[in-house]
Amino acid sequence: MQTTIISFVRHGEVYNPHNICYGRLPRYRLSENGRNQAAATSQILQSQGVTAVYSSPMLRARQTARIIREMLGLPMVHRSANLIESYYPFEGQPCAVVAARGWDVYTGSPPEYEQPGDIVARMTKFIRLARRKHGGGHIIAVSHGDPIAFTALWAAGLPLTVKDSHRLGRIGLADDYPGHAAVLSLSFNEEGERPYQIEYRCPTRESVKNSAG
Repeated sequence: MQTTIISFVRHGEVYNPHNICYGRLPRYRLSENGRNQAAATSQILQSQGVTAVYSSPMLRARQTARIIREMLGLPMVHRSANLIESYYPFEGQPCAVVAARGWDVYTGSPPEYEQPGDIVARMTKFIRLARRKHGGGHIIAVSHGDPIAFTALWAAGLPLTVKDSHRLGRIGLADDYPGHAAVLSLSFNEEGERPYQIEYRCPTRESVKNSAG
């Protein structure tokens, strides 16, 4: 039976010297370390038969996708608004404000902002479209931490709660939350709505462990 793989890649580390919760704010680019992280991820993807690269419209995601595309020798990066960062009311505030809330930017947010179910609705829309267009292929989709974390919960059939989105070790992932440039790969057969296999790798964390001996 034909298998389609969609690998969600979180963008690399962002240059954010003032430690601002940037969300969908423009012009937040990759740091030098973030570029190195994207390159490390590209290396593990080179032998995996990638057929297309998609990206969130945000600059940091586009830069990550461009590095991956160039290293894989693919002709272009496709953009998808379905992969964009979560929409929440804390943009521009210090990260300490959100950290004090347990990184919960959803509880109590006005209705014009997204909730986890809204995020998963657009991420699964991307999955359906990608499976239809690239059936039997391996697609890279560069996105953001929360959208990928909630997609992992959906893939495992778990409730879409903020608390569980930071406890992904429960579904067998090596990190409780997606690391920068980490890869969440979902494998689908022709019939099932949800993936039959979930895999996760964080090349940056792996390289640190390897260099430590």
